[in-house]
Amino acid sequence: MNQFFVGIGEYKARVCEWGDKNNSDIVCFHGMGSTCMSFIEVAENLKDSYHVLSVDLPGHGKSESFENDEDYEASNLIKWVDKVIDQIGIDSFNIVSHSWGGSVALHYAAEYPERVKKIVLIDGGYYEPKVQYDYFKTLYEAGKLDYRPTGSLEEAIKFNEKDYEEYIFDNHQSFVEEEKANCTRWSELLETAVYDLMREEDGKIKWHASGDTARGVLKSLNNLQKKVKFENIKSDILLLYAGLPEEYLEINSQMVKEFEKKIKVNTKLYRDATHMIHWDKPNKVSEEIANWFERGVGDGSLI
Repeated sequence: MNQFFVGIGEYKARVCEWGDKNNSDIVCFHGMGSTCMSFIEVAENLKDSYHVLSVDLPGHGKSESFENDEDYEASNLIKWVDKVIDQIGIDSFNIVSHSWGGSVALHYAAEYPERVKKIVLIDGGYYEPKVQYDYFKTLYEAGKLDYRPTGSLEEAIKFNEKDYEEYIFDNHQSFVEEEKANCTRWSELLETAVYDLMREEDGKIKWHASGDTARGVLKSLNNLQKKVKFENIKSDILLLYAGLPEEYLEINSQMVKEFEKKIKVNTKLYRDATHMIHWDKPNKVSEEIANWFERGVGDGSLI
């Protein structure tokens, strides 16, 4: 694996790279709060056949944050992404994306359809915050949910700002153990990805992204899908979506059905995987990606 930085105006962006530059290109966009290294296991699996490039989105990993919340809106973010692609020096490519990165991928494919071949969305792109909140609110009021769902955008921002800023540990190992406890499986590569989520400040180990970044991304995410120009997208799309936790399965399935009304998409449910499908099932996801890019295989079956 190689990493390098590109300059985008006054900002700096990190890109991680696997594989031979002569192979077909894959560009990866991670989710909110993650980094380009979240794709490390998938990239290692694909590097013999593809040239994989994973980008730290603004305010994440080693890429610098935008100064204003408004800069995280799709119109500006997609221009930033396109400048990164130009600096990398590739023309047309496939996209693998996760969570927030799925929305980034759709917006990019709508604005620059000639550059995007095929897309894999890993539990992202189909998410609608208000629809999900209304569903969980109904469950909560019926006594079927043992926690109160986060409601308004303001509540979500307040929660995430606090979460990002107060995720603090005395040492690296404590941070790793906390993250390991949240995973369904573990590997040396995942540990490498988790180390990439850290930053050192004042003798403490903190979350790499700031509360300011979380606020900017959440404001953008609130209406991100509604602004996608689906009619402009020419790429074939495969969506892999999660079935865990169990209380998410019904609402995820409902949102996927609504998503399918907006654009032609092949879907596959990973019933025993969490939102981090590519961490739970890296080998299967890698196989899925290769099959989709090589043959367009996506049978909509359950896993």
